[in-house]
Amino acid sequence: MKTFENENYYQILQVPANARVDEIKHAYRGALAIYGAESVATYSLFSDEQRERLLQAIEAAFDTLINEEKRIAYNQMLIDTGQVDAALFSRQGQRKLEAYCDTRTLSNEKRLGQWVQKKADTPEIRQRIEAILAKEMLSGLELKQLREAYGIDISEIHAVTKISGDSLKRIEANQFDDLPAEIYVKQFLKAYAEVLRIDAGHVIDSYLKFMARAMPDNDHDRA
Repeated sequence: MKTFENENYYQILQVPANARVDEIKHAYRGALAIYGAESVATYSLFSDEQRERLLQAIEAAFDTLINEEKRIAYNQMLIDTGQVDAALFSRQGQRKLEAYCDTRTLSNEKRLGQWVQKKADTPEIRQRIEAILAKEMLSGLELKQLREAYGIDISEIHAVTKISGDSLKRIEANQFDDLPAEIYVKQFLKAYAEVLRIDAGHVIDSYLKFMARAMPDNDHDRA
């Protein structure tokens, strides 16, 4: 698994390489809201050291990308080192819009929540939820099976959580080497579990245990 120290500033803020200034500002505010010390949502997910290191990376990313001269120099460095294709920085190039990102409305989100609640009350889904919560270790495949039992598509989870479809697929496929830093994976799992109305804390702990068992030689605990 990657560590966020190995991610570039665009990846840290989770914005495209040709993001506008307002998009960078919005992403920065969102990152602080999620990972800040006062965040109730992620308070129990990270140690103080992990949170401090991530916040320092977020600040460095924002400080560079919000400054035109620094950003130009940084972009050139990414190009020169082969980390990013120069074409990605072009405003002429059409960015791939993630499915439903700008078209889903709050009413769609509410309808998905109502659908999940309705399905969760059925004996079949309830049985699957109980089986998952009884496990000490939980694989991505089991999360996928539960999602499919609900009849929910990856794009619908993306529309609510704004987590990229690729990241969701990698979590479900147990592609641990291709996942971002653990500090992000925890937040992704939390959001995923909340959509399915299951215990987020248990999902995070049991998935990370499964990952540790599958990757005994990988120091994935470093975030």
